[in-house]
Amino acid sequence: MATVNLGKIKLKWRGTWSSGGSYTIDDVVSYTDGSVTSSYIAVAASSNQAPSTGGSENSSYWNYLAKGQNASPTTTQGDLIVRGASADERLAIGSAGQALKVNGSGNGLTYGVAGGLLQARQWVKNSTIDNPSSGDSVLDSPFDGTARITPAAAGNIIKVSYFNTIDHGSNWRSNKLRLEWSSNGGSTYYGLAGMGIQSGDNNSDMHGQVGTIVCMFNPNTTNEVRVRVVNNGHDSGQGRRHGQYNHEGNDNTSVAPDSVNGVIATGHGILLEEYASAIASVTVIA
Repeated sequence: MATVNLGKIKLKWRGTWSSGGSYTIDDVVSYTDGSVTSSYIAVAASSNQAPSTGGSENSSYWNYLAKGQNASPTTTQGDLIVRGASADERLAIGSAGQALKVNGSGNGLTYGVAGGLLQARQWVKNSTIDNPSSGDSVLDSPFDGTARITPAAAGNIIKVSYFNTIDHGSNWRSNKLRLEWSSNGGSTYYGLAGMGIQSGDNNSDMHGQVGTIVCMFNPNTTNEVRVRVVNNGHDSGQGRRHGQYNHEGNDNTSVAPDSVNGVIATGHGILLEEYASAIASVTVIA
């Protein structure tokens, strides 16, 4: 009986697969499917049967012997490697303030606006401002342009929230308050929004009222944006005590707002917020 040397039994390497070649069981070939090169072993005789297509083996004739891996794309700091339709792909890092999100098709990742609110800055004044002017007069800090915000990108939207409590005296009082903004260091201001407040009436004393303005605007700049408040009182009497909500009767007496456990409950403040242009817009109607 013939002796078989098991150490001499081996797979038959056929090199790179060819469409014109004929292959038998246990032949081994190399084949590049797309950009991925793998080795395959024949499980049936074949001719012109590609080992795989689109990453799926032609299992009637071939099995993977060693499946290859697509080479990672070239990346730079902050990039991510993600699986694309048929291979790994590079996802470049997004911009400041963006977040990783599922794309609109629902089959991949992208960077986009994270919520939309990019920054918020608030100023409050915990003491009364006495402003008895009957003409345009800028209120004291932080309402004199001290309230400032620097947009991250031109086109982003700034939201202003302003509240003011005005107390009167022994007669009826009224005030006009106007928001203005500047992006050139305060050299030029533009009108934004306004309101009127009446504290009292012609016949009897009343407590002061709270006025609130909430609005948005597009400064279209990355310069620092300043917001100020202009007061204009009625000629016959002004609601002069800004931020005072707990006193009535005498224009010459200023009363501090309430203090609760050592913390003053302020009567006036201003909040500036920046929103990404992707989620906010301003429409002006004549």
